[in-house]
Amino acid sequence: MNEHFLPTQYHLEVYENSFVNDPSLAVQSSTPFGAISVGDFFNHQTHEVWLNPPNTENEKFVVREVEHIFWTVDHSHNGHKVMILVKKEPYNY
Repeated sequence: MNEHFLPTQYHLEVYENSFVNDPSLAVQSSTPFGAISVGDFFNHQTHEVWLNPPNTENEKFVVREVEHIFWTVDHSHNGHKVMILVKKEPYNY
């Protein structure tokens, strides 16, 4: 067993409606992101990158899928990418 631990780079990508296109939002971090689960609401208002943002009066983005990708670059770092798929859905306050 290797006693040398590599640093980890964390990536978060948010996709609208499908994983087929490029992500609408992509961020990196040196620390892990909090837990994200299917059914969570995703607040879109902190970034203006959305192709079709929700109408804030009666719609929200809802997480519909979560995928994780892990990799290692030998003698360099580990990577952990969280890809989330959001869909616009009606919401009544």
